[in-house]
Parts: sequence; C-alpha cells; structure tokens
Amino acid sequence: MQVEFSAMGVVRPPASVAIEAARRREAQGFDAVWWADHFLHWFPNDIWTPDLVPQAAGQPSPHVWFDPIPVIAAAATATERISLGTGVTDVVRRHPASVAQTALTLDHISGGRFLLGVGTGEALNLEPFGMTNTRPLARLAEALTIIRHFMSSPEPLEFAGDFFTLRGAQIGLQPLNDRPPPIWMAAHRPRGLALTGQMADGWFPLATEPNQYAQMLGAVRRAAQTAKRLETSVTAGLYARVVVAQTAERAREIVDQSLLMRFIALTRPAEAFERHGVQHPLGEGAFGLTTFLPNRYSRDSALALATAVPAEVVRESVILGTPDDIATQIRGFIAVGARHIQLTNMTPMASPSDAGLSDELMGNLISELRR
Repeated sequence: MQVEFSAMGVVRPPASVAIEAARRREAQGFDAVWWADHFLHWFPNDIWTPDLVPQAAGQPSPHVWFDPIPVIAAAATATERISLGTGVTDVVRRHPASVAQTALTLDHISGGRFLLGVGTGEALNLEPFGMTNTRPLARLAEALTIIRHFMSSPEPLEFAGDFFTLRGAQIGLQPLNDRPPPIWMAAHRPRGLALTGQMADGWFPLATEPNQYAQMLGAVRRAAQTAKRLETSVTAGLYARVVVAQTAERAREIVDQSLLMRFIALTRPAEAFERHGVQHPLGEGAFGLTTFLPNRYSRDSALALATAVPAEVVRESVILGTPDDIATQIRGFIAVGARHIQLTNMTPMASPSDAGLSDELMGNLISELRR
C-alpha cells in the first residue's frame, strides 16, 4: 500500500522563502506541495492588530497571498522530484481555457509534476470583487469538461453550456508526456462528492474524523462506479490541518489560546456545531468554507463571532498533539482508504513563537508515518 504525504506551500513574501520551503519539503521526504489560491484570508481586517494577533506587528494585512501559478513555476525549477499543485483554484476567477493552458504550461515546466486542484470557489475570493457564482457545481462540471478537452486534444472545441460558450476554441499545447496533469477536486457534500467520482482524478477534502471521511469516500467511489469508472480512478486525498508540539497539553494550549484558530473553525459546516448543541455562528445550515465573508465584520462583531465558537469545535478543526499522536490519528484515515495526505502545519499561525520547533516536529511526523 502506497501512501503519499504532502505539505502546504508558503504563500507570502519573501519569494525566496517560498521557494526554499519547497526545496526543504522535498528534502524532508514529502511527495507534493500544494499552494492555496486566495485573494482574502479568513480573518477580518479589524481584528488584525498587534494586541490581538502577534503577526500583525510585522504584517500589516491578513490578506497577503502570492498568486500560486508563478510560485509553482519557480519552485519547479528549484526541485527535482516533488509534485507541485494548486490546492485549490476555481473556475470563476480563472476561465477553464486559461486553467487548461496554465496547467499544461506548468506540466512542461515541472517535467510532468504538476497537479491541478480545482473547487467551486469561496465567497471571500469572489463576492468582494464583484464576481457571482450561481449554481457553482454546475459551473464546475462544465468547466471540467472544457479543461479535459483542452488537456487531451488540440482539436477545436464547440461548446454551448449555461456558463461557458466556445466556438472554434483551440489550445494546441499538449501534455509533456502521455498523460495530462491529474485533476483533483475539493468536495464535501453529496453533489460535490458525486461530481468528484464522475470526473476527477483525485479528491481533496478537509476532514478531522475518519468515520466521516469514510462516508464521504464511499460516496465518491459509488459515483465512480455509476460513471463506469474504477474505484481506483480517484485517488483518495485528505487535507489535514495539524497543530504539533512536544506535548499534547501544549498543542491543546496553542489551539485554545489562538484567536485565529477560532476563525479557522468558522469554516466548518453547520453539522460540526450541531454535534455540540449549538447553531453555526454564521447562521443555520452555514458552511463557512464557501460562504464566510470576513471583511463584513467590525472588530466587535468579529470578536463576538469568534467567542460564539465552542472550544470543542475549535479543537476538532485540527488534528493536534505530538508527532506520535498525530501519526496515530492519520493512520486512522489511512485505514479507511486515504492515500494522499496533506499535512498543513497550522502551528505557526496559531502561535508564532512555536513556529521553528513545529517545523522540526513536522519532519519527525513524516519520519514516523513513513515507518
């Protein structure tokens, strides 16, 4: 049984650090690095002050993000083995033809190591910029059809959909090798899981509990079978946010004391709050990952929102503990089918003073999982 492990790429200046981090992940034995594609972060401007957030003393805005595409291109020239991906981009800000051309270009630059991660898009990257995203899964399905064509054929495409219309559209650039870059989808709910099984090569969900993960994976596999695909057509991935420390007590303390971790917990679905007998602070049925708009909140309303998140939900938004603790929990996901696991180290964000040690401990975690 082969299991791959990946990490999140550095998304903020200086660029030299982002490239060196990719090189270091390769040396540590990671199989891939994924870069998020954001305009805004999950943190309201009005709470980004040094009295609440230590990072604000050196970073004036929470919304500092590199465009992942040129960073991946640069990282490709600085590494040799590791795969490099978008985790994930959307087809609202980026037209599917542009996505296909970019993916093929990075496929060539990286020597066939690029992974194309796509999703429906998050409101915080769209609505503030005047972009609408009605029927997001239907849009994504059309886009995947277009992307698949352009990454597999130089022939012109005639396409008349509800969202995209192409007449004689053509991209002559083709994959470096005999296979186009694999398409990974971020999906969590029934229709998204079904689309993943029907059209994706990899699945990339957020999850912290193996049983819930197993149920979602079952839906992906059933959809693949219905589409006459093999179960193994879709690589089962996992986006695991982790907080790592030398003791479990210190890891819990880092999570409990972090204001930013409370905003991360707001990205959880309504069901995560209902399990603890409370309604999601963003409203009934909310799924903050796709709907949260941080800059609509003043300082007072944002702090009230954070206070309304139960401590249990904050802890459940990450996998926390020592490297051994986290490895044990990750093995639970592997036991139910996970084969590609992104370990996203949230420790530096939650507690900057623990950043250096956490990077060392992440290396220990990978070594433990490899064993």
